[in-house]
Amino acid sequence: MKALFTAAAAGLALAFFATLAHAEAPGGCAKVEVQNLRTGQGPLMVAAYTDVASFRKTAASQLQLAVTGETMAIQVCGLTGDTVALTAYQDLNANGKMDANPFGMPTEPWGASGKVAMMGPSWDSAQVPLGTETLVVKLSK
Repeated sequence: MKALFTAAAAGLALAFFATLAHAEAPGGCAKVEVQNLRTGQGPLMVAAYTDVASFRKTAASQLQLAVTGETMAIQVCGLTGDTVALTAYQDLNANGKMDANPFGMPTEPWGASGKVAMMGPSWDSAQVPLGTETLVVKLSK
């Protein structure tokens, strides 16, 4: 009986610590690699969304970073749930917005997580699982 109790207690402890480790492993953060950056030509702007209702309206996390190379590895935190959609652009003229031509086509390098979408990212095309894998965002040239 004592062995059964000890085994049950050990199992509960293991389950508790496994749950704790699983909850803390992603830490509400995503590892992201951003490609095709232009060094010295304006900051990188990144927004992360955690659901369809907030997509391109209210970001769960936003970053503005100085570009230090053609490829940058960053961490985006403040995320909840198991899915994330990332959008990014390089603000070449540092005016705080993504510029577009008269037809609405972006004139600054931009990209999103997930599948490439010719008409710009949507929640369906940009959403990816939030986990331990590095997410890649490739900016347009």
